[in-house]
Amino acid sequence: MTNGSAYPSRFLRFLGTAGARFTIMRQLRASGGLWLQLDEQAFSIDPGPGALVRICQAQPPLNTLDLSAILLTHRHIDHSTDLNVLVEAMTEGGFRRRGHVVLPADAVTPPCCYLLPYLREKVEALHLWEESPEISLSGGATVSAVRLTHHRVDCFGFVFRAPSISSVGLISDTRFEERWIDFYRSCPLLVVNMTLPHRCKGIDHLCPDDVSRIVGTLAPDLVILTHFGRSVLLAGPEKIASDLTRLGTRVIAARDGMVVDLETLEIRDLLSDAGPGGSFGNNSTLFLKEGLP
Repeated sequence: MTNGSAYPSRFLRFLGTAGARFTIMRQLRASGGLWLQLDEQAFSIDPGPGALVRICQAQPPLNTLDLSAILLTHRHIDHSTDLNVLVEAMTEGGFRRRGHVVLPADAVTPPCCYLLPYLREKVEALHLWEESPEISLSGGATVSAVRLTHHRVDCFGFVFRAPSISSVGLISDTRFEERWIDFYRSCPLLVVNMTLPHRCKGIDHLCPDDVSRIVGTLAPDLVILTHFGRSVLLAGPEKIASDLTRLGTRVIAARDGMVVDLETLEIRDLLSDAGPGGSFGNNSTLFLKEGLP
């Protein structure tokens, strides 16, 4: 069970907010994806570079033994590098067959081997994303998926549902397409990977103009932007989020280590409780760089 009463009982924590190769290679923002906690059940989403380190250095602490499922939206390395080591953690070094892994078919179809073969036998259930059918996870949680379009790999967004929380929608890396917007209509909370400051021909990532259309169509209560490319950091994610906010919908830019209470949709400021190292302990300066070269 996660230690530290500072956490809400059900929360979403941004282990990192980096997106695109240059932000991640230089760690201008931390990488590592998302951690969703429901009481004693935890879910890792897109465990990219450094996910295990971010989890182990988090303040207040997170506990890898809480992991009950790992969700991979697509196989690109900024989303998948720590998949296997987190499966090791979830299965207690492979000695306990437990947990769910949900990923695209092309992440486990030869010659690709993003989940190592010996670990496939260690998990309780291996699920492949498909459109529409619900996948049942631990603790009454379910996920349903929609196919996205992202640079010739299988990529999926999803809606996460569980008792006592609002539905959480994740729009992963994708080009903008109107066909999938309505899939997220039931979600008061949307997490959106917005990597570009403006649309770039031939680049399958979202930009503020795309987010504006999503907000205008769906009007969710809260939209959280993440997965920022270097150009977004230069433009200022907070300013972009402020410009996108409108009556009835709050848009905010995620910060590394940020925590969202999934029952109230309030942002919980835990950094002041985390000691001198902040949200990632004494090594946080390695990951939380304010300036850009």
